[in-house]
Amino acid sequence: MSSERPSDSPSRETEPGAPDEPRIGLAARVEALGAALLEGLERHLPGSREHAEGTGSYAFVTAVELGFDRDRAELVREAARLHEIGKVYLPAELLAKRREELSADERRQLDSHFARGAELARGAGVPEQVCEWIGAAGERFDGGTGHEGEEPTPVEARIVSVACACDALLSRPPVTDSPQDPQRIAVAHLRDAAGRELDPDVVEALAAMLERAAEGPRRSSAEPG
Repeated sequence: MSSERPSDSPSRETEPGAPDEPRIGLAARVEALGAALLEGLERHLPGSREHAEGTGSYAFVTAVELGFDRDRAELVREAARLHEIGKVYLPAELLAKRREELSADERRQLDSHFARGAELARGAGVPEQVCEWIGAAGERFDGGTGHEGEEPTPVEARIVSVACACDALLSRPPVTDSPQDPQRIAVAHLRDAAGRELDPDVVEALAAMLERAAEGPRRSSAEPG
């Protein structure tokens, strides 16, 4: 299967009666508002933009797979692109560590980036619903980081969580002696986390898309030339 990320492009709506004057949709406005935030994060954490774009792409196709309309799927994509902007507040030496190397206090500090990112986006004028998705993207599906009595994590935030995990898994250096495609390994890891860290329905939606993509080249190569 190709290692390329799924692609999408922002929609541009048109006002009735003015077909030659495009009206920028809400997702495109969020994209414009978030551009400076992503630029600042990239300066602080080189490579973050690539992960932001990958997470956004996986979030978009997952939302579509779950039946979201185009506008809603695009808003989820923009939340996913902005999900790490709160890391601008964290020291570089903390961000350089792998999660398994972090102390409990450092993990709490790292996980605070979701709430801090939501506040940063809110201050930049990003719509409240998108800020809420950013802030909730770090919550576990099983409630491991939530608080009793709170509303359930929005499905949009759960999509961002799965998309983030998928892009992180597929960004790892490939295991050269593995007989499996990297995407199949990633799907196995996502399914292993389903029901605990990740929403199983969202995992299955993304897995379905990845598995269809994996089968496509195989079917094509099996056809007679």
